Amino acid sequence: MGNNTLKPGPTGIALSAALAVAIALGAPSPAQAGDGAEAARERVDAFFEALAAEDRETALAQLTPEAMLHAPYNPNGDATDEGVRSFPAALYVAGAMATYDNLVFEDRSYSMADDSRTVWLEAEGRLRVAETGSPYENRYVFKFELDGGKIAAITEYTNVVTLARDGVTAR
Repeated sequence: MGNNTLKPGPTGIALSAALAVAIALGAPSPAQAGDGAEAARERVDAFFEALAAEDRETALAQLTPEAMLHAPYNPNGDATDEGVRSFPAALYVAGAMATYDNLVFEDRSYSMADDSRTVWLEAEGRLRVAETGSPYENRYVFKFELDGGKIAAITEYTNVVTLARDGVTAR
């Protein structure tokens, strides 16, 4: 009988080393990967709950310092790149709290990207215009991009016809 001992070649050694490194570093299991998605959703929820409570400090704590808001549909009807309004998300928080005295987004429906860093949210905005006390309701879709566990970018899609009809000035 001959020697049946397997001797790994360079590829086998490399794969074994990669597996050992992944185990040593604690590569995430599928359950842990799901935890990233849940943490992203919780971050977005915390942002909306802070808006509803008019808690500026907590809302800002959900954002990276350089977080931006992008609104690709401009109330003036300009859907070109020049019509996209982009500004620091901190200004969005301040403007929203100044414009509305009831920032409630209900019937939230989430979709998570595979990377656990992108959250899509569809919601019914049930707001009240601070200046007039008039209700303002609109349908929203938000895209949240997270970096380091915090919101780094928000893209807000809304029905600008409803926005214009109700006389709400985009900030």
